[in-house]
Amino acid sequence: MASGTRELIKSSTIISVGVALARVLGFGFSLVLARLLSPDDYGFIQYSLTLAGLVTLLTMPFGQHVLARYVGNVKDQPLELDEFLATAWIILIGLVAVTLVIAVPVLLLAGRLSVGVLVVFLGFTLHYSYFGLARGFMASWRLMAAYLGSNVVQIIAIVIVYVVLGERGPMPALIIYGASYLLPIALLQLMQPFPVRFRFFLPDRAYVRRILKFSAPVWVSHAAYIFYAGIDILLLERFLGTGAVGLYALTKTLTMLLSFVPTGLTTVLLPKVAAGQGASHRGLLRNSILISLMINALVLIVMLVAYRPFILYVFGEAYVAPLAVLVMLAFSEIAFGIQGIMSAVVVGAGQPQLETIMRVVVVGVSVVFGFVFIPTLGLTGAALTSLVGAISGIVTYGLASYWLKKDITHAVVEVR
Repeated sequence: MASGTRELIKSSTIISVGVALARVLGFGFSLVLARLLSPDDYGFIQYSLTLAGLVTLLTMPFGQHVLARYVGNVKDQPLELDEFLATAWIILIGLVAVTLVIAVPVLLLAGRLSVGVLVVFLGFTLHYSYFGLARGFMASWRLMAAYLGSNVVQIIAIVIVYVVLGERGPMPALIIYGASYLLPIALLQLMQPFPVRFRFFLPDRAYVRRILKFSAPVWVSHAAYIFYAGIDILLLERFLGTGAVGLYALTKTLTMLLSFVPTGLTTVLLPKVAAGQGASHRGLLRNSILISLMINALVLIVMLVAYRPFILYVFGEAYVAPLAVLVMLAFSEIAFGIQGIMSAVVVGAGQPQLETIMRVVVVGVSVVFGFVFIPTLGLTGAALTSLVGAISGIVTYGLASYWLKKDITHAVVEVR
């Protein structure tokens, strides 16, 4: 086995195990809330988290992808790293300000503005900025510590507020969810800080333009991703109400067990590809997809056998979804994992415009299927929308490689 593949497996295993533990804790968050709250209130929480995701259209991808790509590219060059990070923090502050100026009045007019949504927005922004730094520095354990730490804080706070104090409204859960990211990141920066600092200065305009130029297709891509990831929830709430959202969202959360392995792989792939300029990474892409498929095939078998008895025992009949919904959501998650692996390689190779094209296709397909099938088929239509959208992304990458007649995994050499 090639050394690059061995390193990929080692690093991604750390991420995958951490993601698995974090998902288990995150599932505990959902378990407590679903047991104590009605499907309507639980659905309201999931709908509000989806709205908060829409609000982070500018800040989340800048932290998660742009920071990761640039830091991964210059992490061994102290002067270039310092200049980039100093510039990036100023850009990020501007993005937060622009987001609030736009989002607050829009949500207010739509009757959807709440403290919970805003706290989650700020929490997402903080978490994914740290996430991008950890990816760029290839600091797998710190990334997972932040991830796991926030989930531990969520569980402890939820138990105190909902079990001990007897709270039954959805709003405290949203505030807890958003605020939970602060403590772990603060502790990590105190104990094992990244070599970053904030300073006010007038950044080089040409450099800012170059960062923004790189970010533009990533923003468009992320906007498409967020709409694809949330279109089923948004349309279910629109046509069937928050009760249907609660039932569907819990099933969708369970199928995220299939995201553990591809998430670990994608987290490592992007900075690894970015650091290997001028080389093809087709082998890494192929091996990553095969690893993901083999492990997820086993997970899927267990899931199909255990789903109904588990839901009945833990949550009750009100949360049991039709088998067709479970199957389609599971295959959707598997396909989405493959799509994410391909995106990590493409963006790491300095070709984010291809990911943007893919995301636009995916959201277009998902919107059409959603409006056609969700009003008539309900939960089944929502699951079908998710599955077709995920598959269309993989097909788009394949067609792009064919039409462009080039290796889309070949990393571009960047000249400053």
